[in-house]
Amino acid sequence: MYRFWLIAGALNMLVALIVAAAVGHRLEGEFVPVIRAIFDTAREMHFVHALALVAVGIINAQFGRKLMIDLAGWAFLAGIVFFCGGIYLGFGPNATAVRPLIPVGGVSLMAGWILFAVGAFFLKARPATS
Repeated sequence: MYRFWLIAGALNMLVALIVAAAVGHRLEGEFVPVIRAIFDTAREMHFVHALALVAVGIINAQFGRKLMIDLAGWAFLAGIVFFCGGIYLGFGPNATAVRPLIPVGGVSLMAGWILFAVGAFFLKARPATS
C-alpha cells in the first residue's frame, strides 16, 4: 500500500504544479487578484497535502501498514479532491454544484491531520532484522 500513497502524492504534486502554471498564465481581467488569491490557497493546500500523502507512504514503508495512518491518507486524498478540486472547479460552469463540497474537503484535511497525529503517537519501531 505504501507505493499507492507515494504514487498518489507524486501525481498530486504534478497536478498542483500544472494548476499553478495554468492559473499563472491564463488569468486575465479585473478580478485577477481575488481569483489568484483563491487559487493560491487551493494550490498551497494541494502541495502540502500531496507531501502528506508521501509521508503516509514513507511511514507505511518504514513501519508497515497502520490503520490510523492509512485513514489519514484517505482523508488527505478526499480533502484534496473536495477542497482543492472544489476551488479549482468553483469558477467553472458547475460552480454552484461544487461549492458545497469545499467545506467537506476542509474538514477532511483537518481530520487527516488528527488521524496522522494519533497514528504517529502509536507508532513503534520495527524490530531489527539480521
